[in-house]
Amino acid sequence: MLLQTQQQSLTYKYHRHSNGLIIAGAVPNRTSSFGLPPIVIGRPAAGAWRGVSIDRPFYRKLHFNPVMSRGRIITETFADPVMDAPDVEEEESRRWDPTTLTAVVVGAGPTGALAAHYLAMRGYRVEVYDKGPRPSAGDAASVPLVLTSRGAIAFEELGLDQQRRVGPSATPLRGVWDVAGRRLRPLDSTSAFRRTFVTDRSGLADDIIRAAEDRYPDTVRFHFNMELTRAELKNRVAGVRPSAAALGSGTGAAADVDEQEREVSYDLLIGADGTESTVRRILKAKVKDFGVIRPVEETAAYKAVSGLPRPGAEPLPGFYTHRPQEYVYDWSAPGKPSLRLFIDADGSVGGTVAGLQRWNDAGAVATELLAAYPGCLPPEWAEAVGKQVSSPSSGERRHAAILQCSQFYGPRALLLGDAAHAVTSASGPVGLGQGPSAAVESVRTLALVLRGAQDDLDKVPEVYSNVRGDAVMAMQMLEFIELTRDSKRMNRLKFASWWFACSAYVTQGFRWLAETVGGLLSAVLPKTFLSAPQVLARLEDRRIGYSEVIKMLQGYASPVVAMFLGGIFVGLFMAFNRALA
Repeated sequence: MLLQTQQQSLTYKYHRHSNGLIIAGAVPNRTSSFGLPPIVIGRPAAGAWRGVSIDRPFYRKLHFNPVMSRGRIITETFADPVMDAPDVEEEESRRWDPTTLTAVVVGAGPTGALAAHYLAMRGYRVEVYDKGPRPSAGDAASVPLVLTSRGAIAFEELGLDQQRRVGPSATPLRGVWDVAGRRLRPLDSTSAFRRTFVTDRSGLADDIIRAAEDRYPDTVRFHFNMELTRAELKNRVAGVRPSAAALGSGTGAAADVDEQEREVSYDLLIGADGTESTVRRILKAKVKDFGVIRPVEETAAYKAVSGLPRPGAEPLPGFYTHRPQEYVYDWSAPGKPSLRLFIDADGSVGGTVAGLQRWNDAGAVATELLAAYPGCLPPEWAEAVGKQVSSPSSGERRHAAILQCSQFYGPRALLLGDAAHAVTSASGPVGLGQGPSAAVESVRTLALVLRGAQDDLDKVPEVYSNVRGDAVMAMQMLEFIELTRDSKRMNRLKFASWWFACSAYVTQGFRWLAETVGGLLSAVLPKTFLSAPQVLARLEDRRIGYSEVIKMLQGYASPVVAMFLGGIFVGLFMAFNRALA
């Protein structure tokens, strides 16, 4: 993936980066109209190219390859694999001033709050509306959120270095415990490029919101218990009003909801309001050829739980010595309910429970969980889970699904995160953290496109959609492969049509070919080829894009498919010749 750059003739014998790194013979080169930081490259005594970003740590990387050309170093080493943005021509006669523009963001979760940060950093006035109350750790909307380093990089870029849940000062996830089997699937957290974090979604959103309010008190405002009712895309006017929940709780001033509605003008409308996005519904109704489909949905519902009490007995030996956010604890087995918990930054235990037979009876829930996992699930936790999920205040049960949009934009409007490309967070190296991380990547891509297009909001939505399309499709294909690889789990999936049900078997055939060919090649030439599991594991590295992983797997499977089809063609041709003879 390449970013177009412009070379300048400045040459220095030495250049000292802010971290003290000295590169001999470094040659500064400034990027094109994207406005990315200047970079320095050089060939030290060892003969390998090295490079760093010298303005801000926006896309800082090191590359070691003595045979690469200088030009390729400039265009590839400092390209971010999640931001494959095309060059946007400058229009000298038309300059857009971000400080005069207003962005309305719908949704104040981590995605919407991070988008507000990036927009405010560019000078936008940002109004964020969320139909729920202000998020707080362990609230009814809270679920465990897993972010890989490809998502965590946003906190570095925004200078949120003291963020306690995600970022340099947070505890990285070391692995996932199969509690029933007493097995640990470790994760590599030794490299800054491969760290994964587990956190409370609402707690993280609250942290980001507070940081935005402190840093941009005059340009960013959050409005809670306010929902979007309509949007006039042509006139760029949105209607907002107190949400039904707010009116029902008495926070609304009048019983007539329509009298509560007020109009808000915007220059850019952003939907970061999740899988049930109101912005997406409006775009689907008003934008020609805007299509939405859910290829597959899990039939097993889930709910969030939080604040579980300290049990009398350890669920695992040494459990009380574990640090917050260090592990995810998983209770799951075919045909049984599943429970996934973690220790949040504040020391509280929470997570999700899924696949229960009865949700409204606290005693039945506790009995079902204890019967499914005898001896390894503390009774105190089973009872607390039963009380929480059976309470009316716990909200509706939710179903995870893959959601695909034909495009991510409309006139001066666009979609971010789950509103545009939700996934199910299937277990395994593909699913763990890819959905939330992809949402953050979309926010960062929007920031890049805004810079590249010089905030030309007539161009930005379409360019953003085109830039993100391929990576999102690759990410969802990998998720689909992971979700459907277990035949028993497929029985608990709901497909949108017979076409997607059939495609599940096709993709599993593709996976089998990639694993077989990759396994053989890696066994014969281990230093040259990776096995398919090793390729998928590279997704934990933020320098690797989804499209690259799909291409690597296709590189294993495609020759076999081509040979098979070629064999069929040759066979038919020879049979036809014999028939003619």
